[in-house]
Order: sequence, then structure tokens, then C-alpha cells
Amino acid sequence: MFNQYQWELYLNAGGKDIVNMFERNLTEEFTEEYINKIVEFHKSYCPSKNITDIIENDLYSILEGYGIDTCANLKELKSLIKNEIYKQNISDKTLFEEFSAGISYYTTLLAYNSDFDLIPYYFKYNFNVSEKICIEFEIDIPNIPIKKDYIGRYNYYEELCKSFLIFRQNNNMTAFEFLAFLYDYAPKLVGGTDYIINTLPEPKSAFFIGAQRNDAFFSTNKNWITPWQCNAETRAGDLLVMYMRYPDSCVNSVWRSVSLGFNDPFFEYYRCAYISNSTEFAPFSKTDMEKDSVFKDLPIVRKNMQGVNGVELSPSQYNHLVEITKADVPKLEYTVINNDVAFTREKDVENKLIIPLIEKLDYNSDDWIPQMQISIGNHNTTLIPDFVILPNHKEKKAFAIIEAKLTIQNKKELSIVRDQAKSYARQLLAEYCIIASKEKIWIYSNIDNNDYIDEVFSASWEELNNADCFQRIYKKIGKC
Repeated sequence: MFNQYQWELYLNAGGKDIVNMFERNLTEEFTEEYINKIVEFHKSYCPSKNITDIIENDLYSILEGYGIDTCANLKELKSLIKNEIYKQNISDKTLFEEFSAGISYYTTLLAYNSDFDLIPYYFKYNFNVSEKICIEFEIDIPNIPIKKDYIGRYNYYEELCKSFLIFRQNNNMTAFEFLAFLYDYAPKLVGGTDYIINTLPEPKSAFFIGAQRNDAFFSTNKNWITPWQCNAETRAGDLLVMYMRYPDSCVNSVWRSVSLGFNDPFFEYYRCAYISNSTEFAPFSKTDMEKDSVFKDLPIVRKNMQGVNGVELSPSQYNHLVEITKADVPKLEYTVINNDVAFTREKDVENKLIIPLIEKLDYNSDDWIPQMQISIGNHNTTLIPDFVILPNHKEKKAFAIIEAKLTIQNKKELSIVRDQAKSYARQLLAEYCIIASKEKIWIYSNIDNNDYIDEVFSASWEELNNADCFQRIYKKIGKC
């Protein structure tokens, strides 16, 4: 929520200088001062050097004379952009891709020529940050178009600017005050780069990703942090097997997802996660894969590794890769207990038991999220429960959390898991703390402020097939 008193404190503590910087450079003379400040701001909420470099280069293109004074109005500028980029009939996809690639360049020009009803957009591949700002300050976020709606995604920029304009007018801000708010004040208040998770949870899945040596987003630096196209199911901590395209044509490293995945309407591939912590190993070539007893039958191998980004490997396939390459990376546990071949990993418990139960309890896809980042204190610690039911992002609360485990076979194991789950539930002031394994589900309540001591329900999954038993759990945690 916007706090006028805190905003005034910011303005009086140097914020007015930032406001004047925006006004001076966007109405009088566009200078290197502006570029240096935008780079400084960008580093405070984006850990990716390559993205900062792209934005810096785009702004230097403007400084060097590519368009800041080329046209007198917005309509003329839009026409100029299209005519400069496209010399023939083009598809909506091509239009969107070009706008996405140069979004900081084009939106700076659009802002300059629109009386600042439109704004420069410097959240390239960081829609998660702009979304977090909107949630924190109660700015209405337009519905994000679907991935294949390229013209909708191209026009989404203007829709977002309309929401920003309403917020600015409601809070009596000038255009330049709003820019100081959006790029200096707000990112710091919502935590800057704290969406990057330093202490990663255990991996639950493995996916292929692909690159070439000369990709701007690729590096052999182990600590390199960069956005990447990801599978919709990618979660923080997941394992990402890097396939190096021609001429390497091999897998040679495993990376980790270091953020929650998010949809970014301006990111070409739509679904995005930040990755880092690469571990290289001896190359395992495409030719080797085509001969290997496990990999030769993978559809992606038969497709010559085309469309590799986001293709999931089963635990056995991934673990086989680790074994044959002797890579010093985590394995995905592939344990069969009591000959229960249907449940070999936590993800099976999530997909085959927990999610179907959530749906049977009448929650729709908007009522729950897999993983919710919880910052503690000064953002030094981050907790991530497996499922959060009825999350309230504004108040950082939830109705219930669910912690998933593959198996819990005794009271000691249950006690350890309950302590972990309780820490999540406490932070979100949840009414219910729920634990689920392939054997059973346990529910603890905090309704009487008893710190989730009392078990208010437990049952095996077979018992839940009994109508009377299911009615009991529905009365406890079903959607009203």
C-alpha cells in the first residue's frame, strides 16, 4: 500500500534529485547521466549483468542520435518504429519479437513522445519485479495475454501504462515523480533482488535447456545468474541440464533454478526463471546419446535435440546421466518402497495425490500456488512451502500450507517434517498446517493458537475414498 508519509521522506532524502534527473533528461537534453542512473537502479533489482548491458546499450543508441527527436507525436513514432524495423509485411510474432528485444529503447522513445502517459520500461525479463510492485502498492495489473497472442503481448505495454497512469494520478504524482517511484523507491521497498534464492530447496525435477557458446545469456562462470526459458513446472532448486548446440552438440553442465518461475508477457519465450550454480562435467555428445540404452529412445534425442528448452527428464534418465558422466551434482532420488512403483519421488505425491485432492476440495487454479517465497527479517532467509492454499500476497497470509514428502514411515520422521511445515505455517499465519506423503495425510490446526500441536485429521489415501472420511476432511479444509 502506498504510504504518503514514507514517500515524502524519500523525496526529502534525495528523491527529489532523482525526480529532477528524469525531468532534465527526458525534456531538455538526454545525457549519459540518465544512462548511468538507470544502470544503477537496474542493478538494485536485477542480478543479471547481461540484461543490464543490453539496457545500457539501448540507451546509448538513443544518446548517439537514433530517434529521440525524430518525430513530433506518438502516432508518428509508432509508425516510424514499424517502418524502420519492417520493410515488408510481417507477422504479429515478428512485430512482438522485435519490440521485446528492444523494449527499453522503444519505450524510452515512446515515453518521450507521449507526454509521458507512456513510460520507459526497464523491467526487461523482470516482470516478476514489476508485478511485485503492483501487488505491494495495489496497482491494478491487466490480465496477461496468453503466450501465442503476440499482438496482445505487444499491446500489453500500453495497457500496463494505463494502470500506472491511474496510480500516478490518484497519488498526485508528476510523470517524473512516478519514474523515481517505479525505478528507485519501489524496487528497494519490495526487496530488490531477494527473489533470487541463495539457499536452494532440494530439487524435485530435471529439465533440458539449450544454448550456444556465443549466446549473450550464456557463461561458463559458475556464479553467472541469468534468465532462461523454462518449463512451466520448473521450481526453485530444480536441475537444468545444459545442451550445447552445434558445433558442440553435447550436454556438459547442470544448472539450478535460483528463482520461482514466472510468466513475463514481454519475454519472447513467456515462461522465465533465473538460473545459476552451473557445474560442468565431461561432455556427453548427441552421438553418445543416440547410442546409449536409455537416451536413444528419448523423443527429444530422436528429434535431433530440436526444441530442447524445458523438456523434462525422468528421475531415472537424469540419474543415469549423472552416473555415466560422473557429474558432481545432486541426484533425484529414485527409490521404490514396498514395491509401490507408482510413487518414486515427491513430485509423484504432489501430482498424483495432493493436486487431485485440492481439486476435489473445490479449489480452482487461482486458489493455490506451488511454492510461495516468504522473506524473513531483512531478507536473509527465504522459506518456500510446497503448496499454499488461498494465499494473500498483500498481507502475506494464507489459509493453509501443504508440505509434501515421498514417504514418512515413523513418528520421528513425521516430527521432523512437522517442524519444517510449522515454520512455513507460522510465517503465513495459516489456519492449517498439512503434511502429505504417499502413505498418509496429516492436518494440524492453529485455530486456537496452539501452534499446530493438535492433529485434527489424518487418514491414508485409501481411507479418503470412503465417503464419510472424505466428508470429514472437506469440513476441515474444503473451500466454503
